Amino acid sequence: MIRTLAVLILVPLLASIAPQAAAQGKFIEPPMLAEQVKAGKLPPVAKRLPEVPLVAKPGAGQEPGQHGGDLSMLIGRSRDVRMLVVYGYARLVGYDTNFNIVPDILESIDAKGERVFTMKLRKGHRWSDGQPFTTDDFRYFWDDVANNKELSPTGPPSDLLVSGEAPKVEILDKQTLRYSWSKPNPDFLPRMAGASPLFIFRPAHYLKKFHRKYNPNAGEAKGGGGVKRGWAAVHNREDNMYQFDNPALPTLQPWINTTKPPADRFVAVRNPYFHRVDANGR
Repeated sequence: MIRTLAVLILVPLLASIAPQAAAQGKFIEPPMLAEQVKAGKLPPVAKRLPEVPLVAKPGAGQEPGQHGGDLSMLIGRSRDVRMLVVYGYARLVGYDTNFNIVPDILESIDAKGERVFTMKLRKGHRWSDGQPFTTDDFRYFWDDVANNKELSPTGPPSDLLVSGEAPKVEILDKQTLRYSWSKPNPDFLPRMAGASPLFIFRPAHYLKKFHRKYNPNAGEAKGGGGVKRGWAAVHNREDNMYQFDNPALPTLQPWINTTKPPADRFVAVRNPYFHRVDANGR
C-alpha cells in the first residue's frame, strides 16, 4: 500500500522593486525573513548573497516572479523528499533552457579539452546555516570522504574515474579548484548537472564533528535492534545531500527540509543564503 505524503514549501509574501535592480546591487528583503533580520538573527539580504550572485533570467514565455504563497506537493514515499533537490536544481553547473551547461553555484568554469576543469566559486557564498562555502568543502569530500576507506570502501565514485584513473584534484585557493585527467572525461559536467547529481563537495564544518580524523570522540550510535554503528556509519547517515532527510545538514538548495523522517508531512522553508536573484532583486 502506498501512502501519499504531503510536502509544504513555505515561500514569502509579495514585494517589488525597480527593474534591473540586481544589476545595481539592490536587493529585496523577503518579507518572510524581515522579522529575523530585524531581530538580529539574520544579516540583511545584501550580506547574505555572494558578492556576485547568479541573476536568473526568464526563459521564453516567462517573466520575473513575485514573492508569495505556499507550494504544496504530493509524494508517494517519505524517501521522495529528495524531490526538493531534484526540483530545486541548484548545481555547480546546470542546463539552461537551450540545454547548454552553464555555471550555477559556480561563478565560472574553464574546461580544456574535456580533461582539465578549473572551477571558481562565488566569493561570499554561504551554506544555509550561514557558514562560508569554500574550496575546503571540496577538499573535505576528496580527501576525507571519497578517499577514506572507512567511508568509501570502494574508493571515489565511478563517475570520477576515466579508464580507472582518478582525477588530480588541486585546491588553488579559497575560491578556485581544478579537476584534471590525462584523458577526456566528457561525462564530468553532465553528471554534476543531472537530476540526481554528482556532488563533489560536502559541508565540511558540519560533518567534521562526525569524522574520526577531526573528532577523536566521534563515537558509535545505536541503530535498529540496538545494534551499534561505528563512526563511519554515523557519518554516512548524516551525509545525505541528495536524500535530503537530515534537516541538520546544511544545504545550498533553495529550500531547507525541516522535517526528520518518518513523517506524513514534510515542511520546507526558503534558504536565506540562496545564491540566485532575478533582475528585480528578488
